[in-house]
Amino acid sequence: MNYAPTTRLEDRLAPDEPPYRSRGEAQVGRLFDRYRIPFTYERPTPVYDRGRHRWWHPDFTLPTYGNLIVEYAGMMDIPGYAAGIRHKRKAYAANRRPAFFVYPRHLTGPAWPQRLVSRIQRYAARYGARGAGGPRYRWRQPYLSYR
Repeated sequence: MNYAPTTRLEDRLAPDEPPYRSRGEAQVGRLFDRYRIPFTYERPTPVYDRGRHRWWHPDFTLPTYGNLIVEYAGMMDIPGYAAGIRHKRKAYAANRRPAFFVYPRHLTGPAWPQRLVSRIQRYAARYGARGAGGPRYRWRQPYLSYR
């Protein structure tokens, strides 16, 4: 395709990308593409939350890192949104799902891509996820009560 020289990069890439919900998610998705880290976008994930089984759709799931969930939290200045992110963090932990949260401050500075990839790799290695040089880890299913 031929584009005008003034066409924004985001506009040129959009047809080949998932329908990201925010500019921050698009940055993270492009980062994974750049570093050839396979991911699924908004893959349905079962979570036991508030006494019910639910299907959540985390922003990114990294299959080569033990299905590490990566969530972009871009509006932490909004109290309700921040409370929701804190709840997600606790729910993922209660379900023994490894989750890494990316904030806007992680997407700034000249070396942010390598820094973020390194942080994700260290996080995955800490939990023994494959792809970060660690052994394959089998995530245990959460304890589910049917009362």
